[in-house]
Amino acid sequence: MLTLRTSTSAAAALALVLCSTKVGAQGPEQKSKYYFKVASIQSANTKLIPTATELLKAEVASRPELATDIATAESEDGQAALRRQQGVQGYEVSMRIESFTEEIKPPPPGQTEQKMAISVKLTVLGHTIPGKKLMFTGDGDASLIGDFSERLKDKEQEGLRRTALAAAIKQAVSTAIAKLSNATLPSGPPKAKHRHRTKTNNTSP
Repeated sequence: MLTLRTSTSAAAALALVLCSTKVGAQGPEQKSKYYFKVASIQSANTKLIPTATELLKAEVASRPELATDIATAESEDGQAALRRQQGVQGYEVSMRIESFTEEIKPPPPGQTEQKMAISVKLTVLGHTIPGKKLMFTGDGDASLIGDFSERLKDKEQEGLRRTALAAAIKQAVSTAIAKLSNATLPSGPPKAKHRHRTKTNNTSP
């Protein structure tokens, strides 16, 4: 049995992205708006980096609003010009795994299988291409508890790690896309317009 939980902090952003994707699926094919080039992955546990890199690339590739393969030119400026022609904004995306914990728990009363609890928190960061200017971040976290047996230790441990990382990455990318989608919206309520009154002097005859 597997129990997976993600935080509710990005629930609204995730719902917005899922809603827009669903609507787009009913109409014409959705055009990519952004180009994500996956760059570096940072983690204190270096064993996680290959899996995290694979999962981040897979998540980016699964998004219709994101382009991962685009016409290229030799220079960075030339590539930026091609993306502008196609109406696509380019970003270099990196990811930082803030924390990753694993704990083996004893079987609950009446059961024989041990449990493994995994918790992960991570952040994706997007820098403009060219310019390397930080444009957005997206946070994701997930916790899970799954059955775990010593006999299949390596296989089950890897599966649980992938599940937790994939859930957190999906949340982080969803949050990042939602921020990009609303980047041009006004940050506050519209300012009230003030009417100017012209004073008149009433003089008696």
